[in-house]
Formats: sequence, C-alpha cells, structure tokens
Amino acid sequence: MKKIFITIFLLFLILSSIYAQNQNVYIIPIKGTIELGLASFVERSIREHPNAKAFIFEIDTFGGRVDAAIKIRDTILATPTLTIAFIKDRAWSAGALIALSCEKIVISPSGSIGAAEPRPADEKTISALKAEFESTAKKRNRNPKIAAAMVDADEVIPGLKQKGKILTLYAEEAKKWKIADEILENTDSVIKFFNLEKGKIIELQPNWAENFVRFITDPTVSSIILTVGMLSLYVAIFTPGLGVPELLALVCLGLFFGGHYLAGLAGLEPVILFLLGLILIFIEMHTPGFGIPGIAGSISVFLSIYWTIVQKGGTLQALLTGILVVLSLIIFLAIYLPKSRVWIKFGLPESQKKDLGYTAFQERKDLIGKKGKTITMLRPTGIIEIEGEKFEAYSESEFIEPSEEVIVFKVEGNKIFVRRSEK
Repeated sequence: MKKIFITIFLLFLILSSIYAQNQNVYIIPIKGTIELGLASFVERSIREHPNAKAFIFEIDTFGGRVDAAIKIRDTILATPTLTIAFIKDRAWSAGALIALSCEKIVISPSGSIGAAEPRPADEKTISALKAEFESTAKKRNRNPKIAAAMVDADEVIPGLKQKGKILTLYAEEAKKWKIADEILENTDSVIKFFNLEKGKIIELQPNWAENFVRFITDPTVSSIILTVGMLSLYVAIFTPGLGVPELLALVCLGLFFGGHYLAGLAGLEPVILFLLGLILIFIEMHTPGFGIPGIAGSISVFLSIYWTIVQKGGTLQALLTGILVVLSLIIFLAIYLPKSRVWIKFGLPESQKKDLGYTAFQERKDLIGKKGKTITMLRPTGIIEIEGEKFEAYSESEFIEPSEEVIVFKVEGNKIFVRRSEK
C-alpha cells in the first residue's frame, strides 16, 4: 500500500511539472536588423520549448535580409504552438513578413506594419517576395491583396491604396482592415488579452554565438570588415615584415568568412577559392610572365566574395560598392603611401643596387674600427659609406643625422653597429 501511495505521489509531481511547463509563455525579441543569426535564435527558441503555451514575438525592426525573414517565417508557420506578434513600434519590410506569419497580430498605438518593397526593386524580386507575402497572409486567413500591396507599388486597393505607393498601415488601419487583431499598449496587456497569465512569462535572449553571427553578418559591419581586411592585405603584400597589416588582414578576413560560414551564408568553398586567388597573385608578383596568374587570382578573389555575399541573399549593389571603396583606397595608398613619413620610416629611400656600391651579405669583421659617413639618417638603422662602399648599419643608442662621421665598433653576422666618431 505504501509503495502504491509513493508511486501515485511521484506520478502526480511529474504530471504537475509537465502541466506547468505547458503553461509557460516565451517572449522572443525581434529587434534591429533581420539577419540569419536572428533566424537561428528563433529556430532554437521554438525547438527547445515544444510544450510552450504561446510564443510572443516582440517586433521592432526596419527590416533586413529577406532570406533570414523567410527562414523565421517558415519556423513560425511550422510550430503548432500559439504564435502572437506584438508590434511595439515598427514591423517594416522583412519584419512585416514575420508578423504576418503569426496566428495573432497585436499592434501598439504608435506601431506600423508594411513598407516591404525589396531592393533592388526589379520585377523578378518583387514577384518572388510578393508571393511569399500573399501565401503567408492566406495561411493565416488575412487579406492577401493587402499583404501584396506592402511589396508591390502597382497593387491597388480601393479606399486604402493607390497605384504607385507602397502600403504601410498604422495601428487603426491595421485593425480596421483585419491585419491586426487588437491594439494594445504593451506586452503585459497582450498576455492578459489572450488569458496567458497562469504560467511563467520567460523572455528569451540570443546566446553569444548568435549575437556574434548577427554582428558579423550585418551588411554595414561586414562591408567595413571586408574593406579593412583587403586594404591590410594590400599593405602586407607591398610592405612585408611589418607584422601589423598581416595580423589585421588575417583577423578581418577570418571574421568575414568565418562569420558567414557560421551563419550558413557560405561553406568552405569560398574560403578555398579566396586562398587560391591569393596564391596566384603571389605567384604573379614573384615570377615573370604575361599576367595570367594575376588575372586568374583576381577573378578567384572576386568570385569568393561574390559567392559569400550575393549568392546567399546579399545584393550585387552592396558588393560593387565595397569593391569600389577598396579599389579607391588602394589607388590612394599606391600614390601617397611611398611619400608618407610612415613608409620612409620603415623603408629605404633608394634601391641597394650593385652599381651604387652595395654588396651582398658577408661578415665584415675587417670593418671594426674603421670610420665612415652616414648617407641617410640612422634611426636606428640607415645607410653609411666606408671607403666608397655602402652598408646598412645600426646606431648604438641614438639617432644620427646624415653626413655625420661614424665608427664601426661591432659586427654580428650581417649587422654593422656604429657610433658617432669622436673628433
């Protein structure tokens, strides 16, 4: 009898726990730019809470990537759990599609929904996105013509929208035309309106990986990282040995391709293609030829970036803008960098040609004790001349001006150390 009682008690606790979990309401924020990092967050949130009573999507966004919005839309439509979109301020562009995919839409008095004309606004893109909006509206028993008018300026809705305008609905219009179910002030009001107070109210947040992917794949951030990476690579190629440009190029290009890989925007193929391009460019720079490796390398680099950005939902316009910025800065550096103080500081002002008196490496112990004259400033390295021969030399502990008399006091390998000669 005692065992039966314990069994019933444990069963009661288990059932109570399951019932409590079934009453939980999860709030999922949809804020900022719509990116694939956000899509991963929404997918994980719904997958990890299959027994939720409801999901409330707090929406405040100007839009973002269409492919990410479609991924979120598909995830929301696939769940049997009650889904509620609460438009706090704006559900524009990609945000409008996410809102339309929810079973219920609530909008705040200051909220608006629509403005979903794609960029570029060509016929093919408009047609595809318009179909997504229409099918989503039909699935949720909303007027597909109104949804289509948010995308296509040619749509006409008597009493609401004229031809040539993109539809954006404010709160009262959204409720009047049955796009929104209710107008409420805040999330607490939404919870009370749908009688969801019994369970716990849990606000979910993206994890660090999802936040990282969202940041890296943001169009503006991604363009900046790519530009800095390509410029650093250019400086590293033409001023080898500095260390900083190489490291910066490695970090920026690693973030660019790595972030897009984690977001599912690119596989390993673009990375391999990019590395192949760099190898071909390196071969072109160090071997004589007709420019074929250089041309092939440049094409490979361009295709790897195109594959990463454009093929997975980016725009050709954004890619071309980024390339134009990079090329402009490279031309600027090519013209002005050799004349800058930074370049002169790290480089020699003239080539060390044999006919000018320069010699190949040999340990010149015979120079110890000999006097010479500085040709360039030693800071601490520069060029000196001893008995008609020119050498690269290092000052002992100070900068030495040109035309100063110096004396060699030490030779280590190919390094010649000098100090001012005492007159």
